[in-house]
Amino acid sequence: MLAMNKCKRGIYLLPALLIYACYGFAQADSTARCHPHWIVSVFNLGTQLPGTVFTTPVHPGISAGIEFPYNRSARNQWFQTAKVGLSWHKYVQTAVQLYSEAGYRRSIWRGTAAEIRIGAGYLHAFSNTEVFKWKDGTYDRKANLGRAQFMGSAALGLSYQPPQKPPAPRFFLDYQFFLQMPFVKSYVPLLPNTALHVGAAVPFSSFNNKRHEK
Repeated sequence: MLAMNKCKRGIYLLPALLIYACYGFAQADSTARCHPHWIVSVFNLGTQLPGTVFTTPVHPGISAGIEFPYNRSARNQWFQTAKVGLSWHKYVQTAVQLYSEAGYRRSIWRGTAAEIRIGAGYLHAFSNTEVFKWKDGTYDRKANLGRAQFMGSAALGLSYQPPQKPPAPRFFLDYQFFLQMPFVKSYVPLLPNTALHVGAAVPFSSFNNKRHEK
């Protein structure tokens, strides 16, 4: 039991340490040719295997984080992300996501690019329905403290960044697939999800330039 508690504490601490480390790296590399970016997106969540791009009814979510480059090639870029997300599914759960992705982006033509990412992280799921437990001949309502889950993800994306100096924001459309586990150990150990993201990535340097102008 003691070992399990230590393991759970480690799961909670890892995302915070990851985001702190990523932020420090990005600050140190803010003068690189390929700038670190702040990322924000809104998305529509579907509980399904990949296939349908936009699902209804709409289950909204929002995601934010940072992205920093591993190399300085504007044409072939390897990068890392650290993100936090919040999603709401009317019939299933409200979930908080903390995860990181490794990605590759290929410039196509005049500011357009395509990319692929794989990632993993922590998901905390709060049930959107009441949960009861059979005890002493009656059903007792359980406190909704949520459940610790693991998430593994993959994503494909298209983006456009106006070719100008200083670097402009990059606008993107992403299709993400992720597995949540263990969802219900007895009969649904893996819950498949898709998310269609629309968002923007703003270079750190944009904020530095505004401070210098003042």
